[in-house]
Amino acid sequence: MSTRFCTQCGQPIPDGSRFCTNCGAPVPEEPRVEQTYAQPDPMMNQPEPSPAKSQPSYMKPKSYLALSILATIFCCLPFGIPAIVFSAKVDNLWNAGQYQAAEDSSRKARTWMLVSVIVGLVWIIAYFALFAAGTNLLGSAFLEALRS
Repeated sequence: MSTRFCTQCGQPIPDGSRFCTNCGAPVPEEPRVEQTYAQPDPMMNQPEPSPAKSQPSYMKPKSYLALSILATIFCCLPFGIPAIVFSAKVDNLWNAGQYQAAEDSSRKARTWMLVSVIVGLVWIIAYFALFAAGTNLLGSAFLEALRS
């Protein structure tokens, strides 16, 4: 049973008392509440679908994981690693209901993958241009080391 308090002085009233033991004010009777137990409905035993987070009407963003791995291996390792990290986050964020974060991660993965490819291509083109011009930097340094 819950503890009751006097409406006049605010002191606790012992159970079953009709008057406050501190000021003598009459204590109103506590209304009786009958406990009723609802019978379970056999049709209601079905679990309700979770109203938590519904997926938006648009499609899941592309993760670019395979392209990020290829760009990392064949083009530029330092810029490919962030592409792989952001690519790996896309599916997890989407499944967790963080749709905006998944789109943002997809955009960053695409950006880093493209940076990796562009830097790798620029490096390869510059190397072959120097090689075609006859200034094989790597080869000439190696030959000079052998001559010494």
